[in-house]
Amino acid sequence: MSQPMRKLVFQLDYYMSAQFAGMAMALRSGLYQKAGINLQWLPPCPPGDEAKTVGQGFQSSGGSTLWLGCMEQNTLLPAVAQGCQVKAVAAMFGRSPLCIAGLPGSGLHSRIGMNGKDALRVGAHVDTVDLLRRILPKANVLELPRGEKLQYLKDGTVDAVQAYDVMETLRLADEFKGSPEVVSLDKCSGASLGYAQVIFAPVEALGDAEHQGLLRSFLKVTFDGWGRAIRAPQEAATAVLELQSQQKNCDGESHWSKTPEFTERSVRQCNDYVKRTMRCGRLGLIDTQRWRKAATWLEANLPECSGGSQPAPALETSLWQVNDCHVDGHPVAELVRSETKQLAEEVRNKHSRPPKLVIVNVGKEALSREHMDGLRRLQLFAPADASWFSKVESGAALGISVEEVNMPHNTTTELLLAELRRQHDCDGLQLMWPLPPHIDATRAYSSIPMHQDVDGVHFFARISQRTVGEGAHMIDTACAPATCAGVIRLLDHYGISPEGLKTLVVGRSRLLGQPLSALLCARGATVTLAHRQSMDLHKLCGEADLLVTAAGSPRLIQGSWVKPGATVINIGTTFENDTIVPDIAPFEDFKHAKLVVRTVGPLSAAMLFRNVAQVAAYRPAL
Repeated sequence: MSQPMRKLVFQLDYYMSAQFAGMAMALRSGLYQKAGINLQWLPPCPPGDEAKTVGQGFQSSGGSTLWLGCMEQNTLLPAVAQGCQVKAVAAMFGRSPLCIAGLPGSGLHSRIGMNGKDALRVGAHVDTVDLLRRILPKANVLELPRGEKLQYLKDGTVDAVQAYDVMETLRLADEFKGSPEVVSLDKCSGASLGYAQVIFAPVEALGDAEHQGLLRSFLKVTFDGWGRAIRAPQEAATAVLELQSQQKNCDGESHWSKTPEFTERSVRQCNDYVKRTMRCGRLGLIDTQRWRKAATWLEANLPECSGGSQPAPALETSLWQVNDCHVDGHPVAELVRSETKQLAEEVRNKHSRPPKLVIVNVGKEALSREHMDGLRRLQLFAPADASWFSKVESGAALGISVEEVNMPHNTTTELLLAELRRQHDCDGLQLMWPLPPHIDATRAYSSIPMHQDVDGVHFFARISQRTVGEGAHMIDTACAPATCAGVIRLLDHYGISPEGLKTLVVGRSRLLGQPLSALLCARGATVTLAHRQSMDLHKLCGEADLLVTAAGSPRLIQGSWVKPGATVINIGTTFENDTIVPDIAPFEDFKHAKLVVRTVGPLSAAMLFRNVAQVAAYRPAL
């Protein structure tokens, strides 16, 4: 028996395009229909009026039809401050793609701070003119019609235009056969723009149980659709083009090209923003602390907030969140990246160059972009500027220069040693594991100079040089393997001191289990090191106050093995069937635990780059 169809109206904040590829995929796959949702999506209203339109539509239906919409956080908050009774519930983009774009060679970066006749002329939509004037106080910001702004840029009326770097920047690159100059507005001049494509609902609807159920169903289907778009961007592009063919009177077509190739590229860039919302395997989550940080900056200059008054809370945190005790490494990794970016800037000021990391891969087995699963894992799980599998892009986003040296599988030990010696001028040198079996790994890793070791190759040699009694701090300051250092950073972030805790580390490798055990011992933990074949492993788990698993064995640790109030940190993962499977059972089996960290993965690259920046910072200025 089929379930009754329930009408849901969704107000887009832009024309149907790659920005809504997840919804397009869900529609094409029949997911909304299977969930009993009759989705009616509306073309864009005047910019900035989305919240008002949704509120009015909901009221005009007498509250019987659920209306939803989407906006950027930077336009939603002013609407709420002006009295729109709506709240955010989820976000499709984890960061704002808002930028200003100029023609190739326009010199935007060097002209941002110029005054008078040299000041930038920037075209903006009506709802973001004030925002851009705040971020770019020396620029001449002009209000331009959304559908005509690119023409104003091309004919020289303005030097730059407000754009999304998933859409108009691609169109400009195609037209001028070269990359446009782009300045991201998030973090520019201290700006914090928060989330984009934020899904919001009327406050009254959020108090109705039936509407809540429909909203949860809509969110599940929509982000299932985004998951499909991430896995199959070409099919998602087809879905977008099919819906675009239904649009009438669209003045935004100058912003994109209606070709499969262009649309697929746009979908892929949108996917990177969507992946930033992933927490504990679920897309669309809004991190409360990040939301509040952006809200503090965005609301600082609102007239409605003058005199210390505060607008109504604009975030509903109960509908689309995970248990507060269930976390992953993403939030802490973001903090580490922010610190690293600042440190890299200090290094540039000190040395007149960025920190430099050189990565040497031998063959295709090393866990890098060259690995047989590398590109697929990059596509599925992380944005290109925050992934272990795209270190060149990830380093560039932090102000760190990264060079990858890819050597063939048949490289000899002597040739590898010669290449490592050749990289004497970099700050950090990383030799990726595993190496082909014919290479003498001990000689290769031992040849990395200690002052260039940023991933813990010489960790045990360093701590063996410490005298007894030097304490935890001296061991922690050594360059530990990046993932192990990430675990310690996680514990610090969540206020969990290992001192005095019965601690079990499952996994005995020299890359993870052994160095992590040393770090935890240095913090005062009583550590037992076990592995998959350990006798009575379930009993050892049951005795642990702190359990860290790095075995690389899917679902090895069962929830029933863990005692109430324990902390569980999962490091080990297995990539199978396009899914990352952790060493631990699903979250719901650990409801009795104090804290469960599903994966430390996002912290590995973040801590590696932090080490590179620190090594560079320690170097004396020339």
